[in-house]
Amino acid sequence: MRQVQFLLLLVMASLLLFAAGCGPKRPVLYPNDHLDSVGMQVAQADIDDCIMKAEAAGATARDSGESAKNVATSAGVAAAAGAVFGAIMGNDVLRTAGASAGAAAAGSTVYEAAKSGDPASIHKNFVDKCLREKGYEVIGWK
Repeated sequence: MRQVQFLLLLVMASLLLFAAGCGPKRPVLYPNDHLDSVGMQVAQADIDDCIMKAEAAGATARDSGESAKNVATSAGVAAAAGAVFGAIMGNDVLRTAGASAGAAAAGSTVYEAAKSGDPASIHKNFVDKCLREKGYEVIGWK
């Protein structure tokens, strides 16, 4: 039980570090004639405008349903594997399955947090198109 508590504490600390260090990704613009003529300050305001338009249109940056599904799937698979391992090794099956599920859910949560800066593809496509219509060339997201 103490090992599970330690593992959860370690995962929570890692999650906080990821959250503090990872911001949302933004488009990177190619320095074309339009960007040169308006400057970076106007370009950043145009990026913000396109992001707000995407959000208003329902093209949200994060697909939270997919993240939750991934965490639940990892926990379910680990619980089943933990139960089988516990049964084979003669350990307390429920405790082993629960610990395995908890560890997998925690690990999957950290993984999802690490990916959290990646916007959903529909959001990126919306913002890219909006910026193209304004005269910019998006070369990637960073």
